[in-house]
Amino acid sequence: MEWTDGTMLFYGGLCGLGLTLAATLAVAVVLGMGGARLRARLDEEYGKRKK
Repeated sequence: MEWTDGTMLFYGGLCGLGLTLAATLAVAVVLGMGGARLRARLDEEYGKRKK
């Protein structure tokens, strides 16, 4: 099978999309963990938020 320019761009784009989704998931997990720690620390120092 010979890879044309269009085929390489298509599969390269799919690969790039997969890498972007994996990086997005990793960043969301890291920021979520950091946010949870920050909320816990703020609750400890200032008390629970009043709604």
